[in-house]
Amino acid sequence: MLRIEVTCGLDELEKLEEVLKKWGVPFYTEEVKVNGKSALKVTAFAPDFVINDLVDELVRAVDMRKGHASITWSQVSGRSVRYSSAVKSLEKFRGKWTVADIEGLIESANSQARVDPIQLTLGAVASMVALFGLIGNNIVMIISAMLLSPILGPLYGFSLNVVMGRGRNALNAVSSILKLLTVIFTSAFVVSLLLKLFGFMPAEPTREILIRGDSGVIYILLAVLLGYAGVVAIVSRIPEILAGVSIAAALVPPTTVVGISLAMGWWGIFFGSLRLTVENVLGLLIGSLLGFYILNVSPRSYYEKRAAKLYTKRTIAVLGLMLAVLILLETIK
Repeated sequence: MLRIEVTCGLDELEKLEEVLKKWGVPFYTEEVKVNGKSALKVTAFAPDFVINDLVDELVRAVDMRKGHASITWSQVSGRSVRYSSAVKSLEKFRGKWTVADIEGLIESANSQARVDPIQLTLGAVASMVALFGLIGNNIVMIISAMLLSPILGPLYGFSLNVVMGRGRNALNAVSSILKLLTVIFTSAFVVSLLLKLFGFMPAEPTREILIRGDSGVIYILLAVLLGYAGVVAIVSRIPEILAGVSIAAALVPPTTVVGISLAMGWWGIFFGSLRLTVENVLGLLIGSLLGFYILNVSPRSYYEKRAAKLYTKRTIAVLGLMLAVLILLETIK
């Protein structure tokens, strides 16, 4: 949030108000004395992402040649209650892919990059629901597990923080993804052992389990497309639950199968599902990262933007190299 202060002549207030109302930002005015002359001081509060365009219009509304004229802005803590109005106003002046859409996500990227105990609990529940669906060949239960999994937040939290050059937060997001996958795997493994002990596990892998025990290059490409589609869906304001299901579909069932197959000693399926899970994770990370990179999401400052783009390219290169190794292994297996 930025505090903008504009000093102008009394006759320029009308033009100034038109600009501020156009952008939907809150403001107030007060009369001041500058060099012994009467002038107006207008104070407004606006989101960071509108500052460049907003100031351009303010400069055109105020005669900066006058000695008392000035436009300054500074960072302040807190958030304006009119923030949503500014977003709506910005949408009127942009195309379909608005800065407001993207910046709204950037604001929540840090919180999305971390998972709390409740989200980890949901991951465990999703794993158990998926397990019963997998051993019972019940596709409805498997889909229900995808609805429960909170995997989407850390995924785009990673991508956003990478393109914004926030390395530590990006690593936190990766850590959150690994925590969720570990909880899913562990829950599936423990419950499978208990069900096996009491004789409730099938003697042979079911069809749904066999499907998740097979990896391949096509699945890698699908994961990249899903990661990209997830970002596009979020920016397009498609409900997160729909975007999250597509992401969870690539991670929850195969990770659950890793736990099931390890508990049952189905080694062929175990290695296949493990490889599929790793491929999907890398594919989703690359796809979501490419999505924000193609949308040209970056910091406002020139130097920050330059550093963030370099950081993004290096991250894509590292992930791409890891994925290339997996593709190579798939072609020679």
